[in-house]
Amino acid sequence: MIKNYSALLLLIAVLCSLSHLSYGQISKQKHLELLKARSETWNKAFNSRDTTALAGLFSAQVTLSNANGSRVGAAENMRNFQALFRLRPDIAWMNRTQFTEIDDQWQVAYETGEWNESWTNTQDQSKTRITGKYWLMWKYENNRWAILSGIFTPLTCGGGHCKE
Repeated sequence: MIKNYSALLLLIAVLCSLSHLSYGQISKQKHLELLKARSETWNKAFNSRDTTALAGLFSAQVTLSNANGSRVGAAENMRNFQALFRLRPDIAWMNRTQFTEIDDQWQVAYETGEWNESWTNTQDQSKTRITGKYWLMWKYENNRWAILSGIFTPLTCGGGHCKE
């Protein structure tokens, strides 16, 4: 626990020290490290139901899409996550980054990887598991990386929800 707390404090110190720097004042390697930390924040925030931390990852005009449709805007996406947390109290979500690339000219980054989501159906107690691929487009704005858009494509589904 202390080790994780120390690592968190170090990450916060690094992010604070970089928060006042413009894009060009930060090395590409440091940008990749910042993106990795932001991606890890998604998993931690989602799985702890921390909608404030999730919202902090998004550009105001973020668009997130999945097989059920698209949601535009940080506020709309937060309402969707809050509804998921109410509907599926034990929902778990994990993004596993496989590749990240940065374009210095446009100050955007592309992240892709594997995604999985699981929850227990409250009506029949069956477990649903969805796995698939995702991609995120990050934009460096206001001296931070923010998610501008994302697509989560389900490739396998098992459990009660998949029969609906």
